[in-house]
Amino acid sequence: MEEMRRLLTCLLVAGGLLLAFAPARAETVFLKSGSRITGKILEQNEQKVRIQVDVEGGGKAVMTIDRSRIDRIETETTRAESITAAEGLLGAKEFRRAEADFRELVRQEPKDPRARMGLAKALVGLYRYEEAVKTLEHYLLLVDRDRDTDLMLYLADQYLQARNYRDAKKVAREAGDLYPQDKGLQVTVDEFIKRCDRVKAGTEQLKERETAESAERKRRVEERASWDKARGNSFEAVAFGKELEDWTAESNSKLIFSRWLEIDTGKEYWAAYLAGGDEKALQESVTRCELKLTVDEARWTEMYDHQKAVLLNGWYYQMKARYPRSFPSVTVFSIDAAGKEKKLARGSWDGRKEQVVVDRWTKENRDPGRPVRRVVK
Repeated sequence: MEEMRRLLTCLLVAGGLLLAFAPARAETVFLKSGSRITGKILEQNEQKVRIQVDVEGGGKAVMTIDRSRIDRIETETTRAESITAAEGLLGAKEFRRAEADFRELVRQEPKDPRARMGLAKALVGLYRYEEAVKTLEHYLLLVDRDRDTDLMLYLADQYLQARNYRDAKKVAREAGDLYPQDKGLQVTVDEFIKRCDRVKAGTEQLKERETAESAERKRRVEERASWDKARGNSFEAVAFGKELEDWTAESNSKLIFSRWLEIDTGKEYWAAYLAGGDEKALQESVTRCELKLTVDEARWTEMYDHQKAVLLNGWYYQMKARYPRSFPSVTVFSIDAAGKEKKLARGSWDGRKEQVVVDRWTKENRDPGRPVRRVVK
């Protein structure tokens, strides 16, 4: 028991020494002026930050910085933590962010196989297969001994996917030759070479790789297959209706309660759109466009005529720009206590006057000089 107690004591002392001599993480204070100060923060509060920095010739100095001058403070992470975080982005399929992080890691250490392979996987996720291969090949040029076998086998697989059987086998064999005593590695290499032969002979089929174009078309088909049917008659209509609502919210965030946008075009254009075709082709073919907005009547009537006209003209011309073959119409409603619609205003094109005509049903807040007009319902 006494020996066990002494052993535990030694372990605790050793652990304490390791912690004591572990390198402290540097912290960087980014100033609003664009400068940065790196060191160890000793104290900070809502008014000031005290940071210890290294000075030329050796020694330390303590600086006090007002919070009003500071933009942000970042803690330096280790390289291993940065790579793990970037690999997490790969797992989440955030390939663009992963590519940016891995590129910086490769720039810092071009011979790091883990960062190289992470960058290659991000590029594969973005369908940039040739660039991924060149990234891995660059590692082989930089490192002529003690190469990473996982990276080499991943490169061999990329060659195989490209039907480059000769280089696929060559790189796989080179990986196996690095560690001839590793039986697991030898089995993996032998199986890979046999697979190359099967694919080349046609007895095994490789799954066709997606291109960026085919992946985008697939995404469009899935996206356009369903939409909020209470807000429009297609995905295109719902998406553009949301843009118009957001535009309105910039000046009056609580005006619109609900919206409905309906567009119409030929069957062949709808078919191409639902099959993942270019949305511009659909937009240019639309011949009818009708927007209906349910608004807060109190907020609508408190606006002056010219304010209402700005909104109606804004909605109209945005629809006209998106669907140039159509002559859009905008109708503004409110819902009364009985649940019935009450028309408040309408904007549409008048071919004789060659301008957008705004009809108003409300009398409140007329611009000076506008006569009271009786509307026959």
